[in-house]
Parts: sequence; C-alpha cells; structure tokens
Amino acid sequence: MATGLRQRKKAETREKIISCAIQLFKEHGYEASRIEDIAEAANLSAATFYNYFGSKADMLLASILTETEMIIEAVDACISRPHTDLETAFSEIVTIYFTKSFQLTSREMWREALARTMLDPEAEFSCRYTEIDQRLRIQLRRFMNDMQERGAILPDVNCSALGDLLFNNVNINFIEIMRSKDRPSGEACQKVMSESAPVFELCKKISV
Repeated sequence: MATGLRQRKKAETREKIISCAIQLFKEHGYEASRIEDIAEAANLSAATFYNYFGSKADMLLASILTETEMIIEAVDACISRPHTDLETAFSEIVTIYFTKSFQLTSREMWREALARTMLDPEAEFSCRYTEIDQRLRIQLRRFMNDMQERGAILPDVNCSALGDLLFNNVNINFIEIMRSKDRPSGEACQKVMSESAPVFELCKKISV
C-alpha cells in the first residue's frame, strides 16, 4: 500500500511539473522560462525538480509527449469506428492532428523541439522525438490497412507506402503551421485534404 501511494504521489508531482512548465512556456516562451520558475510554480525546490527531470529540454519533450499521447488516443478512437469512406475517415484523422496539437503546447515549443532534432540528430532528445513521429506513422499505416480490408482501398495498393505518403504530407503542413504565427489550423486541414485527393483517386482507379 505504501509503495503504491508513493508511486501515485510521484506520478501526480510529475504531472504537476509538466502542467506548470507548459503554462510557463506558453506565457513567457521556452527560452525565458527557467527551471527555478517551473519548480516555484509547482511549489517545489529546484533540487526536487531534478529528481524528475534532468533539464529544461526534458521538460519540453515531456510536454510534447503528453500532447502527442492525446492525439494518438483520439486517432485510435477514430480508427476503431467502422468507416467505409476513406476520404471522410482520413479527414477526421487530419482534423484531430491539427486541432489537438497546440492545445497544451505552443507553436514556439514545437519549433524549439524540431530545431533541437536538426542541431543534434543523435541526441536522446532527437531519438525520442523521432519515436513520436514513428508511432504516428505506424498508426496511419494501420488505418490504411484496415480500410483496405474493408474494401475502401483496392487490394493491390501498398498500404504501408500509402500511409507514409499521406503522413509525410501531414508533416509538411504541420511544419508550415509551426512556422506561422497565426495561420488557422482549419486552413492546414483543407490543404492536406486537397493535396491528398489525387492519391485517393488513384487508389480507386488502379486496375486490379
């Protein structure tokens, strides 16, 4: 019982630190937010903070991972429904990508994270960031395979390649959103769907 209570308290403290860090990053920016500020906001000492996170970059990654888990969960719920129309289902997924992103985090935080992966691609931070992308990519591949089994995609289409192609397009538009200060997410969703439309047509017209 005591061990379970300790673990629960540690998990609650960790979540509180992440929540405070996200708020400070959004209010003051990533660079201006100090570890001491995050610890103070969470009613902890800086020494206690380091029991949970090794650096401010770790906090940034934890913030992004928290938001990404929400996205993955929402997409899983979408995929589990019995869709029959590929474009309609994909549109729902794209909407989740762009509406649930930046709910907890900010565009600046994502820009900072992406910049870190470019500057030091072999660092642990970069590897963990890449893992996020891979999980989302695999999820979209699985969705395409499911839709093929339901007859929405012709049987000779390589669904893993199709999922990768569509995911890469989502990623490019996500980066454009990150770069923009106030570009509406809805506009990015429309652009993804417009650019994906020819691919969906080919999936329907390829001879078998």
